[in-house]
Amino acid sequence: MKRSASVESVGCALLVLGITTVAMLSSRMSGPLLFELLCHFQMQYFGMVLFLGVIAVWLKRSRLILFTLFCSALLSAQVIPWYFPPAQSDTNSNYRVMSTNLNVANSNATEVIKLTKKERPDLALFMEVNDSMAKQLEVLKTFLPYSSNQLTPYQPGTVLYSKDPITDLKVRKFDTNNAVNLTAHVQTINRQLLIVAIHPLPPITREFLHSRNKVFGAVSDYIQQQTDPVLLIGDFNTTMWSPFYRTLAHETGLKNTRKGLGTFPTWPANMSYRPTPKLNILTKLFQIPIDQCLASPSLNVVRMHTGPEIGSDHLPIIVDFSIQKE
Repeated sequence: MKRSASVESVGCALLVLGITTVAMLSSRMSGPLLFELLCHFQMQYFGMVLFLGVIAVWLKRSRLILFTLFCSALLSAQVIPWYFPPAQSDTNSNYRVMSTNLNVANSNATEVIKLTKKERPDLALFMEVNDSMAKQLEVLKTFLPYSSNQLTPYQPGTVLYSKDPITDLKVRKFDTNNAVNLTAHVQTINRQLLIVAIHPLPPITREFLHSRNKVFGAVSDYIQQQTDPVLLIGDFNTTMWSPFYRTLAHETGLKNTRKGLGTFPTWPANMSYRPTPKLNILTKLFQIPIDQCLASPSLNVVRMHTGPEIGSDHLPIIVDFSIQKE
């Protein structure tokens, strides 16, 4: 019995060590594709080590408990800072942004239109919009009268809707052949904002990873040349734990609107656009936050939340700002 407990303790310790090593190395090494794919699951790694900590307590192995606590502390540094210090949620907001990837296979806009009418954003970004979806979204012009008017040239397209006038709208490739990115100025009541909307390729191959990172580099160079406050939004196909994301955030000086509010995972949703069984529990266990909204420090973030499922594999993100006059 004692030998069995010893084997279990060693096995538990090796699991804790392995999970912690993968978590720490993947979030710090910016080379291998495998590390890039693994770095996004920091919440899951933290949860697994906490669970193994419970097992260590059950085994009553003091050294194992201490080792597990140490590794838990290391991993908590990747997750806890996104919840603390809490953002100022009691401030009145005056500008709401909604961003969502609709998924190109989704041709029914009923749910996203319903959500948009409920949330009443001042600015709404829609990605992976097919022709059928684009036509259905035109109903939003009743309260979001300004739009990019057409899909970006490459399909699936990107569409921007706004309550305030849109000027200087440009479709940008950002050093890639994938023209699904937009830049535009929006004149709010208090000040002019620069909107940068991006949707780089998912890093599932080396070529796609290189393409995504080229977008990040070009976007960083572009934003650093601007003088207006910036909102950088879209499906980044990366989480906050990627070294490439951290480089983008550091170079631009933009802040993630999740800071102090939570991690808000957005992908995958239950993928209800496919005729497959909904895996509610499993889906939620493996969700990661790849839809991002970054803002200039002068734009005060008040609240953030994710929306319900809209027939896509992504959940929408909704962010409330308090934008002061210049």
